[in-house]
This record gives sequence, structure tokens and C-alpha cells, in this order.
Amino acid sequence: MVEISEVSMEETSPTETPKEEPKSADSSADAADSRSQERLSDADEIEAALAHIARPSARLHVQNLVTKLRKEGAALQRVSAMMSSSSSSTSSNDAPPESRDNVNDTPMEDASATAAASSPPKPTPPPKQPPTSKYQAFPTYYFDPGQYNSPTVSIYVPLEGIGQHDKSKITCQFTPSSFDLVVSDFEGKSYRLVNDNLEKDIEPSKSKYVVKPNKIIIKLGKVKGEYSYDHWTQLTAKKAKRKDAVGKREKDDPAAGIMDLMRDMYDEGDDNMKKMIGETMYKQRTGQLDKMDPMAGMGGMGDFGGI
Repeated sequence: MVEISEVSMEETSPTETPKEEPKSADSSADAADSRSQERLSDADEIEAALAHIARPSARLHVQNLVTKLRKEGAALQRVSAMMSSSSSSTSSNDAPPESRDNVNDTPMEDASATAAASSPPKPTPPPKQPPTSKYQAFPTYYFDPGQYNSPTVSIYVPLEGIGQHDKSKITCQFTPSSFDLVVSDFEGKSYRLVNDNLEKDIEPSKSKYVVKPNKIIIKLGKVKGEYSYDHWTQLTAKKAKRKDAVGKREKDDPAAGIMDLMRDMYDEGDDNMKKMIGETMYKQRTGQLDKMDPMAGMGGMGDFGGI
């Protein structure tokens, strides 16, 4: 029995052919396509013979041959397609001179207008939004009300290394009802602590701030009454208070102050206290009690028990 691999190798081995004259691109493409079809047909016919081959080694040789023929056929098809496209582009470049002149006669203005129309407009970057605030809050601060008869209350504002900062960039403004501490350009940041609703009025002339190595201390001068200084329990008042033109808080209406006190007592009292206060506030609203002494109906609590 003749080995098929040997026959196939002899048939597919290259043979010397005489030199031919150069062929045109069209004829070369046709020749490549013809050889491609031959190899693909050979592969189909040889593959059909696999059904009659029993030996595994022989089947392997035949399958390798079929694979090789199909690869060569596919490669020749690609060569034919490339030659055909090259021939088409060459024929378009061989147009008569008149047609090329007509193309060159297009006005430059029209060409540039066409190019401008075809190019998409460049997107305009959105305008930069200004920062909502120049300052940021201090990391933390502490309030010290001091002693009952001390002349000041203190606010401690920790800030590591603030003692080395330019003192001209640390300011604190005082009014009778507020203070405003500003630290500018400290390690790339600016800080601000402002409070315009202090629990008590202060004396601006007796208020000051002190810069320490790692903190700022604000001292607010207390207002001195007839017998002693005002007593502070917290830094900020629970409710906003009206101020006059110079920043001083207007004196509260005595009746309104008593009503606020009653509301606080109602919120913090037990059930009996809430019932008593609720009845008293109802009578006060309906005109059954003296408006200047709403607590007169609270069972002996009028005038705070004679205080």
C-alpha cells in the first residue's frame, strides 16, 4: 500500500517553472484565486477519503494534509482580494488630467468652509464655581463659665502650632452681644469662630484674646450688675434675642419671660406639674388671669412664692 503522505508531498512539492513576463494585477489576482480554489477542492476530496482509512496514524497524516491545504487556500484568497483592491485604486488614479484639474479648481474658501462644518465644535469648559465659604470651622473649642463672681468667661480654641503663625493674621472682634475670631492662611486653611447670640451681654472693652503656642484663649468681659457679675451657664443662648442698633439685646418683656419659664417647667416637669401649668396657661390665654402675673393661678406660685 502506498503511503498517502508520500504521494501528497510529491504532488505538492514545488517544481521549477520557467520565468514568465510580469503580469498585470488583475491577472495575478485571478491566478491566486484559481490556485486557492484548487487547494480547497483538494482538501474537500481528501477529507472525503478519511472514511476509508482505518489506521490512526494514516488518518492523522491525512488530516494534517487537509489542514495545510485549507490554510494555503485561505491565504491565496486573501492575496487575490488584496490584488483586486490594488487594481481598483490604480485605475482610479489614472483618471484624465481634465478631471484632476476640475478637482483642483474648487475655491479655497469653499474647502475651508467644508472642513469647518465637518469638524465638531470644541466643548467650552464650565466656569469655575467660587467656593461657598472662605473659612472653615475650628476642629473644636471649649467653654469655661468660670466662677460665679469671676469678671470673665473663657473659650479655649486648640490649634497645634498656632503660636508660630503670623499674629497679623489672627483677629477677634467684639460687640456687646458677639465675638468673631478669624485665623487666616494657617497651613493652607482659614478658620473662623463666630457667635452673635451669647447667653449674656459682654463688655467689649474688657474682652480680649490671647495666642498660646498650641491654642487661642478668648476672654469675654462679663457685665456687672448692681451686686455682682452676670452668671453664665452656657456660651450660647437657647433662643435668639433681638438687638438694638449698637448690638445690645433689648430688654425682654417680663410677661414673655415668665411664659418662657413656664414652658421650660412644662417640658421638664412631672405629670402633675404639666397639668397645673397647662391649666394656668389656658386660663391666661382666655383672660381669666392677670396677664402680668400668669403664675398667679398655680397654687401659691404667683410671684414665685414671694421671692
